[in-house]
Amino acid sequence: MNQPFVTRSAPAALIGLVLLSACGNQDPPADRSAPTPATAAETPFAIGQMAPDFTLKDTHGAEVKLSAHRGKAVIVDFWATWCAPCRLVMPHLQELSLAYPEQLAVLAVSLDQDPASAVPPFAERLGLTFTLLADPQGMLVARQWGGVRNIPTSFLVDPEGKVVQRWIGVHGREEYEQEIRKVLGLPG
Repeated sequence: MNQPFVTRSAPAALIGLVLLSACGNQDPPADRSAPTPATAAETPFAIGQMAPDFTLKDTHGAEVKLSAHRGKAVIVDFWATWCAPCRLVMPHLQELSLAYPEQLAVLAVSLDQDPASAVPPFAERLGLTFTLLADPQGMLVARQWGGVRNIPTSFLVDPEGKVVQRWIGVHGREEYEQEIRKVLGLPG
């Protein structure tokens, strides 16, 4: 007896969703090599600690320092252009950056091997206007943030500079927004 298409394809769809929930940064597509691991050891890191500060250059060459955003909530997102789940998160981050322009900064740290050539056309294609950064040391900043192993991995930093939330993989905009509103003291 033939099973309905939905029943036969449901396990395959579930497996596909699980695989797409996050990309391991060690496993980019075969035509790209993995970001070069930094030589620095991973820093012990936990939610509730002060966010490890960093200074990176954005896609326009300007230096951006995390601590310069004190007083705002900040999403620090580790991602890459070749990562399908990362591409699903980007529109959520764009919407949130527009919804809270004075209260939220989005700093997206690209772990692409050549972000200078990969990120600008990607950002233009998606209409991204939030801050896109490149980690020139491969994954040095990601290691300082506890050794990001899967992307996208996003952290929420409160206005005082403490890390209050970590998301791994794809999450709905509402989930991000609920936590942002909490740290900003806005009604849910």
